[in-house]
Amino acid sequence: MRTDLAMESKTAVKALSGIREETAETDGVKITRIDVLDEKAAKILDKPIGRYVTVAAASTDFMDRARRREIAKLVSKELSEMAESVKSSLVIGLGNRYVTADALGTKTAEYVLVTRHVHMHMRDVLPEGTPVTSSFCANVLGVTGMETAEVVTALTERIKPELVILIDSLAAASIEHIGCVIQCNDSGIAPGSGVGNFRTMLTKELLKTSVIAIGVPTVVSAETIVRECGGASSESEALNDLIVAPKDVDAMVRDLARVLSDAINLMLFGDSYASLEQLLR
Repeated sequence: MRTDLAMESKTAVKALSGIREETAETDGVKITRIDVLDEKAAKILDKPIGRYVTVAAASTDFMDRARRREIAKLVSKELSEMAESVKSSLVIGLGNRYVTADALGTKTAEYVLVTRHVHMHMRDVLPEGTPVTSSFCANVLGVTGMETAEVVTALTERIKPELVILIDSLAAASIEHIGCVIQCNDSGIAPGSGVGNFRTMLTKELLKTSVIAIGVPTVVSAETIVRECGGASSESEALNDLIVAPKDVDAMVRDLARVLSDAINLMLFGDSYASLEQLLR
């Protein structure tokens, strides 16, 4: 099963020690928290030790501005529990900005408020306690000629943030999860793993600082579609290599980027977000 979602990996396993799971529902939004506690569980789920939180809502909720704000607040709360009182952060948008289904990370990073330059040159205009934030769109190996891990590691060593936030498009193992399940974790991310492009995993061990990875599935494999529509599993290499995105993927990615950026801004700036947005934009 090809998936980046811990909740999908967990459903494929009936019972497993080393995993703690809890669910909650708020105003039609389902929150699932999965803690992978040991190496045995991590190996079976193919997910590193850490906390994985998914926030799932109806796909139509992401088309409504008011509902997007509510979802962003819920995601922000989960992010805040993963990293409290962050004084400096580096937000990295992963993926290929020239491929719509893979552009979620870069679009989200563009909407995150950045303050590092203001701290350096006009610190007096910022409210007391405003965190130092930076943002960067890493792009992909085929465009830059550099491994994402090389770029992110170099930036982290230079800027030395307390927290690195990584955003990327994910792949799901179920059609119903496309565009409506947000996953956050504190273990890191391997760019492109869901579609078979395995790159160096970005973790707190590699970057030597705290890490939060955020993503939403925007694609599924063609094999998944065949299976869910009642067809037999295919051994066709062409079918197995085919990745499919919804026809409205451009609007979907745009709306999701707003939700994720709002959640990150709320997590980093709290009550100061609205006033800072007016100041910095």
